[in-house]
Amino acid sequence: MTTPSPVHGPYPRVYLVRHGTTEWSQNGRHTGLTDIPLLPSGVEQARLLSSRIFENPYQDMVHINNITLVLVSPLMRAQQTYQQLHKGGMFKELREGVQPSCFTKTQARMTPLLLEWNYGDYEGVTTKEILKTQPNWSLFKDGAPNGETAEQVSARADAIIELVHNYQRGQDSQGNSTNVLKMPFSELELNTSEKLAAEMAKPEDEILQDGLVTDNKNVVVVPEPQRRDVLIVAHGHFLRVFAARWLKMNASEGKNFVLDTASVSVLGYEHTLEERVIKVWNQGNHLWKDNIRVG
Repeated sequence: MTTPSPVHGPYPRVYLVRHGTTEWSQNGRHTGLTDIPLLPSGVEQARLLSSRIFENPYQDMVHINNITLVLVSPLMRAQQTYQQLHKGGMFKELREGVQPSCFTKTQARMTPLLLEWNYGDYEGVTTKEILKTQPNWSLFKDGAPNGETAEQVSARADAIIELVHNYQRGQDSQGNSTNVLKMPFSELELNTSEKLAAEMAKPEDEILQDGLVTDNKNVVVVPEPQRRDVLIVAHGHFLRVFAARWLKMNASEGKNFVLDTASVSVLGYEHTLEERVIKVWNQGNHLWKDNIRVG
């Protein structure tokens, strides 16, 4: 008798996906709000992530049929990564005898709360270059001049965690049972998200036109308890802060959670829905092709 994977326990999960490789991530340059696209290798990474994880019913890490909420950063590199997941999953619908994609059953939302750390004056600069003039500098300790502090990034992560936790408990922030949750976005943030979506959507891009990512409805429907897994597609430093806050640690502890491009991580619960844990971190085995790591 096969022992069930501990990843697939009785509680819902949160899957964190960092976007694929870009020119700046490859060169080690801090890429915050600069909206640059994936490299071809980054697109290939996302395709491998799709085919080997999110389209693969035989893998034992992501419980694909239970994903009902997807949250995506507005930045192009995260959007393109999700597009490959969605495109691959939707293609499964066209193949006879194949189980429907998880992405036909999800509510997808885009939010600027998932933007990468604003690096301010250090945008486009490598850590090695910064340390030449600031030898004791640490992003998680010192933040970025004219950018964000760890506490400011933490506040954004906390807002997403509150939404996810409420969604997975089926409760509002006051602890009342509910099957509809309001997204924790201010009017300004919704307007910002709509503006970014309008700038990024291109006529030939069917994925962005289908309303899955650019849909900014401020409510989500809570499904049955067995199908409340959440997928988040965002950025390295933000997701490192997210992981620290998921564990109720200070945002500065995100320095300890290295995260590679196109990796997938699994967060969840143990014993109760109040005991949050990390189940899998920075998994990238899907990125190997012909004995070479893509990206």
